[in-house]
Parts: sequence; structure tokens; C-alpha cells
Amino acid sequence: MTKRLRAPHLKFGGTSWVVNGSFADNMRELSRCVDSMQFVLFDNEYGSDIPSKEEVRELAALQEDLGMSCTVHFPHDICLSPDMAERVRCEDSCLRIMELFDALDPFAFILHLDGEQFGKYPSADMERWSEMSAGSLARLARAARSSKKICVETLDYDIAIAYPLIKANELSVCIDIGHLVRYGHPVLEQTQMYMADTPVLHIHGVKPDGTDHCSMEHFDAGLFAAVIEKLAADGRERIMTIEVFEDDYRRSINAINRSWGNKKCLNI
Repeated sequence: MTKRLRAPHLKFGGTSWVVNGSFADNMRELSRCVDSMQFVLFDNEYGSDIPSKEEVRELAALQEDLGMSCTVHFPHDICLSPDMAERVRCEDSCLRIMELFDALDPFAFILHLDGEQFGKYPSADMERWSEMSAGSLARLARAARSSKKICVETLDYDIAIAYPLIKANELSVCIDIGHLVRYGHPVLEQTQMYMADTPVLHIHGVKPDGTDHCSMEHFDAGLFAAVIEKLAADGRERIMTIEVFEDDYRRSINAINRSWGNKKCLNI
């Protein structure tokens, strides 16, 4: 087996969309170079990739055979909606996903906690947003095998806004380094600030025009090295998912190898 890409106390992962195939096909491909697969799920009017219980059982066996772990990105955001029924529908979806994937014992579940607007604040009515979000997070936390497995991802707004809700419900943070870059947040400062609550990170390139989830060719190599060094300092085991898709994954692996000046993993 090719040596997998790793850093001190840090394992890397990729998404379930790096080859044109099934979840199992993607897990086999990822196992060549990384230790974890993030299930990128969708369930909307255009279709669904939610696996069956039988497929999940087969994936659990494959995961063990390959020595892989996994994270699961919920297919629905928890958002501020004027329609309470819509909000409950999204919560119910997350609960079903936690139950469905329990056989895989995911390292974490990744959650978007957003609102009705983009920008500095997720909502024009932050008091209502906080109240409704607190209720949704509490419901998910109660149902989880471990509330710490639910990681609220950094998005466009400053995660400090949601942090009191995260702590109150004993959840975790997913620091998306690419999002921090994309939206102009201080990367090293926020990584340091929230790393004690962060078991999972996302990394991806950001083009000058703001397009993100691109190859790591578009991520500053010096900043990447500084983040890795900072994460190694506290000795906690974490997963960093290279959150890109298809050919950008192969280019990202090669870019990381080049930035480290050696061949941690086979160039593909």
C-alpha cells in the first residue's frame, strides 16, 4: 500500500466525490493516499445519494478492511426559516442520517448552521436566530451518540456568533480553513482560538475571484504549513478533509506533496 499522507497528530481525508463511482469506489480510491472519507450527501428535488441500510453495512465492512475512518456531511443545513415545519424537516433529516450511519461509527458529523442571509450576520433578526438555532442544536445533541461528534462548520459569518450555542450544547467546531480565507477571517488566529473544540478541519484552495473548493494549488503553501504546525502543538488527534472534488483531489495531493518537498503519497 502507498504511504498515506499524514502530519503529526493529523490524518487527512477526502470527499466521496473523487472518482465517478459508488461510495465504495471512492473509499477504495481515497485509501491509497488518505485515512478518511467524508460522505458528501444531498437529498433534494434533483435527486438523492443517501445510501440504503444494506449499503451502509457493506461500507462498514469495507471501511474496516481498508483501515479507513469517515466523517458525514449532513445533506441539509439547519437554517432560519419562517416556516417551522421546514426547519423541523431539516432537523429530522439530520437525525435520520445519524441513525443510518451509526454502523460506520463516524468520527464526526458536519453541520451547517446558517440563516436567511449571507454576510457578517446570518440573520437580520439575530435574537430569533439564536433562539431557533439553540432549539435545533439541542434536539440534535440529545439524539447523538456523543454530542461532541456534531461539528458546526465555519461559514461566511464569524463563528464567534454561533460559538456560545455550540458550547451550551456540548458540540464541536469544524474549522473550514478555505472558508476562513474566502471570507477574510484571520486563519491562524481563529485556528488557535477554536482548536481545542475542533476535531475536524476542511482545507481547499481559493482562487483570486473567490471561487473556493478548488485544488490546493490555489492555497498558500506557507499558510498551510503554519496551520499544520499549530495543530500539532496540542497533540490532539484530528482529521483534515481535503474538501475538493474529482480531478481537483489529485491535483491537491500533488500540490501538498510539492509543498512539503517530498513524496508522502504517490503522485497521481
